[in-house]
Parts: sequence; C-alpha cells; structure tokens
Amino acid sequence: MGDIRALERADLPAVMALLREGLPGFPLDEEGLAAAALEDPWRDEELPSLVATESGRVVGFIRSQARPMLFDGRAVRGVCLSDLVVSPGHRRGAAGAMLLGRLLKGPQDVSWSDSATDFVVRAWRTFGGHVDHARAADFMLVLRPLRWIAAIAAARVRGRDVGRALMPVGALPAHAAGPRISGHRAPEQEPGVSGEDAGPAAIAAALPAIRGRVRLMVDWDEPQLAATLRRIEALGGDLIVRLVRRGEAPIGWYACLSRRGGAARVLHLAADERAVGAVFSDLVAAAAAAGATVLTGRAEPHLERPLRERLAAVGFAWRPVIRARDPELASALATGASLLTRLDGELSRVH
Repeated sequence: MGDIRALERADLPAVMALLREGLPGFPLDEEGLAAAALEDPWRDEELPSLVATESGRVVGFIRSQARPMLFDGRAVRGVCLSDLVVSPGHRRGAAGAMLLGRLLKGPQDVSWSDSATDFVVRAWRTFGGHVDHARAADFMLVLRPLRWIAAIAAARVRGRDVGRALMPVGALPAHAAGPRISGHRAPEQEPGVSGEDAGPAAIAAALPAIRGRVRLMVDWDEPQLAATLRRIEALGGDLIVRLVRRGEAPIGWYACLSRRGGAARVLHLAADERAVGAVFSDLVAAAAAAGATVLTGRAEPHLERPLRERLAAVGFAWRPVIRARDPELASALATGASLLTRLDGELSRVH
C-alpha cells in the first residue's frame, strides 16, 4: 500500500473512473464531484475526502461531507462518509479499511453513512460503529392506487422488473385499498396550517423557530442549503422545497424530489414533534399535486406517528451505519429527538 492523502483536483479523472466502475449509475460528473468534495461551503480541512495511492496511481477513494451540528444547543462536528471505492486489483487488500479508518479517527463527534455493503458494515464495527437500525427502513404511501396498480401490471406484462420508483418498499400497502375497504381514513390537515414554496434564505431564517425540542440536528445555513439544493436539482426530477406555517408562525419545512408518474422521495422534513403531523400532511398534498404516484422516504424516528396514522407500508431498504463518541449523543440518535435525514447525508443516492 502506498499512501493515504487528501483528494486533490488533479485526482478527479482517476477518481471518476473508479466511481463509474465500482458504483454503476453514480450520478455525478467530474464537475459535480469537484463541487461536492472540494468546493463545498462546509469543507473541513481536518476531514477531507481521501484517496489511496500506489506508485503514484489512485487506487481508492472515500468522500467526506462535513456537517456542523447542534446537540442540546451546543456545536458538535458531524461527517457523512460515502462513495467508498477501491480498484478491482486492490479489493482484497486493506485500502478500503485504511481509507475508512483514517476518517473515523478524525476529530468529529458523530460519523455516518446512509448505505453500506457487508464489507463496509464489518469495517465500521471494527472502528466502533454499528448499523443504524433506527434509520434502516423506508416507507411507502401510494397516492394514486389505480395508476400504481396499472403501472406495475404493465411492467410485468412487458417482462420488466418493478423498480424502486414504483415499489420502493417490498410490503403490501393496505392503505391503497382506500377507506371503504381498510376502514381507515388518513388525518386531514388542521385548520390554519398552510405551506408555501420557499428558497434557502426563507428556510434559513425560519430554522430557529422550527427547531423546537429537537435535540440533535445539522445546523443548516443559507449558503450550504443553496449549494446542496442546487446539487439535488442537477440530479433530475422536480425539487419541492416548502415552508409550513401555522398562522404566521413557521412550524416546519421539507425537501422532496418528485418524478411525475413515479415516486416522490422525501429528503428532509424538520419540525418540532408537536408539528410533525401538520408538516407531513402538507408534504403528502404537495407530492400528489406534483403528479407523483408514490410517496417514499426514510422511516425516520420522528415520522413514526404520521406514518402510523396513514398505515404506511414500511420495509428494510438501505443499511445505514453510524458511530458516536458521546454515549448521550448516541442515545439521542436513536430517538425522535434527533434529525438525521437523507439531505444531511449521501446526496449521490437520493433516488
């Protein structure tokens, strides 16, 4: 093994070749990777993306995304680690573990990854991490049952697999049968609550009022929100970003990537626990208005009540992994008092 060092701009062509080979369908081009790994407003010189080299040649890569966070009002450091790839000739060696180990030994308080292979899970356990069971499942709400069933039937008639755009969760959505059969009606939006399309400046200004009783969250600011939302829009689909108010007071916001006739994927929903249901109701209405057939996303702890109220289908999806040094912080991560969403993490895998 040669060397582990920080990613440099000159490494990007070699890194892109590794990503295209090791992660088929990787959505970023070289310019997008540069923006995410080298030009990010929150880039931390102590937690850079890394490459592994041998004889001057790049043979491995891991991306680091620094995330300033708040825990009970105090600043803590977080980092999302993603896109770990190693060239085929070095996969039996230690390059991947060395890249991961170098970053996990950094100064951050909490580290996470939104998806992991068996090898990556074993490596995280070696360094004191574990599977984040609280965020290991996705949910599915069918918004247009007849269109959904017809699309699935058409795919099967043509001999095609039913992809995640139609069946993001491998579970039977009982709510799709409608209230006459299921005997259950989804809650209606409460009076006085309304949502509006919003940009990064409006969202950032409203965050202090929205945080409420949430103990742990990424400390989003306007520049980082703007940069992150631009990256998501570049991936394709219709990005829905809305601020929800009760009267004039902001109570929550969300970001959702929608494809007409397909799935609308929730990337982020932030609200005080007393307002989560109202914000989620606005999200369901907005996704339906955008033409989505299915609403899906990670079944995060703070969404338990609105998902239960709608009989959402829930099933295992990705395998997130996490590591926290502080036992109190680790305990908070397993509850609805924490907020750690897909927007906070691996944006290259939001579809």
